[in-house]
Amino acid sequence: GLVHGKPLTVIEKTTGTDGNQWYKVTYYVSGGATKKEGYCPVANVRLNENAAIIATGSANANNTLWSCTGDYQKPALVTIPAGTKLYITDNKNDGGLWYRVKCDVGGTTWYGWVQSAYVTKDEIPDIPTDGDYEQGLIAQGFPASYAKLLAVLHEQYPNWVFVPVLTGLDWNTVIAEESKAGRNLIHKTANDAKKSTAASEYNWYTNTWTIRDSSGWVTAHPDYIAYCMDPRNFLNAEYMFMFESLSYNSAHNTAGVQAILNNTFMANDVADTDGSTLNYANAFMSIGEAVGVSPYHLASRVRQEQGANGTSPLISGTYPGYEGLFNYFNYGAYGTPDSVLYANGLTYARNQGWTSRYKSILGGSGLLAKNYINVGQDTLYFQKFNVVYADKLYTHQYMTNVEAAMSESKSVASAYTDKTQAFVFKIPVYTNMPDKPVQFTASGNRNNYLSSLSVSGLALTPTFDGASTNYTVVVDASVTSVTISGTAVVSTSKVKGTGTYNLGSGNTTINVTCTSQSGDPRVYTITVARVGVEPGEYTLTSDTYVIGNTITGVEPGTTVDTFLAGFVCEGATLSVVNAAGSQKTGKVATGDRLAVYKDGALVGLIDVVIYGDISGD
Repeated sequence: GLVHGKPLTVIEKTTGTDGNQWYKVTYYVSGGATKKEGYCPVANVRLNENAAIIATGSANANNTLWSCTGDYQKPALVTIPAGTKLYITDNKNDGGLWYRVKCDVGGTTWYGWVQSAYVTKDEIPDIPTDGDYEQGLIAQGFPASYAKLLAVLHEQYPNWVFVPVLTGLDWNTVIAEESKAGRNLIHKTANDAKKSTAASEYNWYTNTWTIRDSSGWVTAHPDYIAYCMDPRNFLNAEYMFMFESLSYNSAHNTAGVQAILNNTFMANDVADTDGSTLNYANAFMSIGEAVGVSPYHLASRVRQEQGANGTSPLISGTYPGYEGLFNYFNYGAYGTPDSVLYANGLTYARNQGWTSRYKSILGGSGLLAKNYINVGQDTLYFQKFNVVYADKLYTHQYMTNVEAAMSESKSVASAYTDKTQAFVFKIPVYTNMPDKPVQFTASGNRNNYLSSLSVSGLALTPTFDGASTNYTVVVDASVTSVTISGTAVVSTSKVKGTGTYNLGSGNTTINVTCTSQSGDPRVYTITVARVGVEPGEYTLTSDTYVIGNTITGVEPGTTVDTFLAGFVCEGATLSVVNAAGSQKTGKVATGDRLAVYKDGALVGLIDVVIYGDISGD
């Protein structure tokens, strides 16, 4: 039979014996292997020509246009050449993100699905809109980059109302404040590019992050925070409801709440502690109306806090020492390890008298209304990013998950079966914003440190440290080649420049580059000084020591400073190095060398021999 969302080819339109309109169609089954023909009611078919364009872009490489997504994607329709203009009409997550596009290839207009990796979206869509409407939005206070995106939405949903919230806050200040340690978190399993690499949040030497909340939540990277906070990235039907006013209204219904709860632990009835049967959908509806908050918001918030399976001890009612207590909204639940978080959250529930599931939902909803909705944080966005409640800017934020507003808004959007209503969306505007929406690519780990770097087993000067990038090594004139070895801290990084190098006279400069998975290079430079090849012109004399193939006459216990003071050198400078070539401090010992530098290059090494003393003691 026909499957919702799968493509059809319309052959003709006809009137059935029942008087209804039907399409004669062809379609594929068995993953595109078998073609069939049949009839389908006109009302059940969405023609491609009627699909609204929601975004535009271009193909960034030659790729295939498919009739479907994921495993059901066959048959292939056509190859889209790189650079082809694409008009996006829909998107779907099906084993990865897919875009439904309209494009012209070979003089024919095609409709089909393409993997998002092959599409570079326009930051501002190239879609004709009502110019007067756009100008009206700008007159209200929306920047032009907002107005274009909102005008595109207006074409699809003409009853939607957009209200600018002029925060007066500087964009760069906002991002700096929201990027402070622990203020916005991302789970440690997320793409590494989303995680902060600030000194307090990340160890470059071990590739480990500071855990800021139980179950592995770490501070988010400022670049990702900026992406999540830029409203222009979410002015589309999928995410728009993060800006919806969260007050209760007549558009909400039990079926919509149930749609949010389906496939979660709240989908079905459950026995409450007082012996009553709790129907979650009915409870959210009645509580939402009572406290004046959208029941969709309440249902989505609990789903966000407790997850689809609802396995947290905070709502089990059986956690040892806290039996019969429930905290559905996770109020007061913070700290590590998990046992501390559970104890804090359930102590809060005890103080509030939340001794049943219903009481917890009712009480938590009332606090949400009082503490957030009623102080101006009346959208998902403002609850996540407090840029409107002036008394507690940046700190009075309901959740730390930087992606919370995104994920909750998708749940809410899916709950509305009728999106043509006159929804009110309150959208923040900042000063000094970038001209275009902030972009972010989940490019992977940013670590480009080496954990080791060596030259034929010789010591580097200074001692190797992954944060330092410049080193020197001294070798004898008899050494004609060296082997460079290096290992990255992170296995996903790429190391180039290792291997064997032939040495010329004087100094040889070798670069070893460690490039992170995200594409950021770090260049380590090693200067190999080969001594005795071209000594240059200088004079070295001493009234204290005997200078020959070795330097003798040095008293045991002589310090480096005293030793160097016993020479007169014209045309060069002197220092003392050990047998490995590292700068020497303390006392001079047999096996150390007097190093001679001319114009910054090492041009001579003379062994030091102290008879009867090999350790300097």
